[in-house]
Amino acid sequence: MAPDEYPGNQSPGNPFAIPGSEAPVVGVFDVGGCRLYAEVRTAASPPGRALLIIGAASDDAEMFRPIAERLAAVTRFTVVTYDPRGTRRSGRNGWPCDSARHADDAATLLHRLGLVPAAVFGASAGGIVALQLALLHPSLVRQVLVYEPGYFRLTEAGSALLTRGTDAARKHLVSHPQDWTGAMTRVATEAAPGLLDAPTGLEWYTERGAALAENFLRDDLPRTGESIPGEALAASDADIRFVFGADSAPAFREIAQELTRLRRRPGSDDPGEPDRIAGAGHVAYFTPEPVAGYIRRRLAG
Repeated sequence: MAPDEYPGNQSPGNPFAIPGSEAPVVGVFDVGGCRLYAEVRTAASPPGRALLIIGAASDDAEMFRPIAERLAAVTRFTVVTYDPRGTRRSGRNGWPCDSARHADDAATLLHRLGLVPAAVFGASAGGIVALQLALLHPSLVRQVLVYEPGYFRLTEAGSALLTRGTDAARKHLVSHPQDWTGAMTRVATEAAPGLLDAPTGLEWYTERGAALAENFLRDDLPRTGESIPGEALAASDADIRFVFGADSAPAFREIAQELTRLRRRPGSDDPGEPDRIAGAGHVAYFTPEPVAGYIRRRLAG
């Protein structure tokens, strides 16, 4: 199924969007019995290699628009962003679901678009999906950049953060059923102060994120309790890099370091330390310039 073009389909007010950027090619695809919305950008003719950006269930394609625009404008990559199952313009059949189902969705989407193998960048809970995509569908990926995946059970600090977050959400929802926005606010203030706060001037992201609070609580938060199969990670032949932001909470650096340790294969050229993005925090789309610059350099290398 070929996507149709819908100029002006993007949401107004995105603070980091590049004025005058060409509208993406938009498509809605049948993926595993669910409608999946996707956007494809390319400035090259003919189109170059594919890059799939995977966000959390509480991140839609519009949030990653600034990163995608910056990459499509200066690289020969065809950049794909999408709304995950259960998110905004995509359907909710079979949702909420685990990272394996989301990874299968990403794999099917790449097939539908005819863009395999592809490079992949996954951020936060989307990083968990990106890694699962590499492990479950290795023939579909070239390089996989996994930015601050919330595998909280891997470290002591991460486990404590997960416990505080789930407890805060549960307590709020017991007394305020289905108050997703209130529960997300309580998680953010009690479990991880400042982690999800948008910098001054980026209230557009705050409002958009609040509208996806249910996705955060019913999909992203449970996903961070998943375990990573260390043996499968070490055995994978995929080109996998773990990444953290220099301005992020220490827990995410520790998780990236532990995943890098688990991944490193004796006798290989696997890195001993994760990559680091200067000027970036946990929420990748708050700092599109350094994040897009890192992706561009790493994939070019």
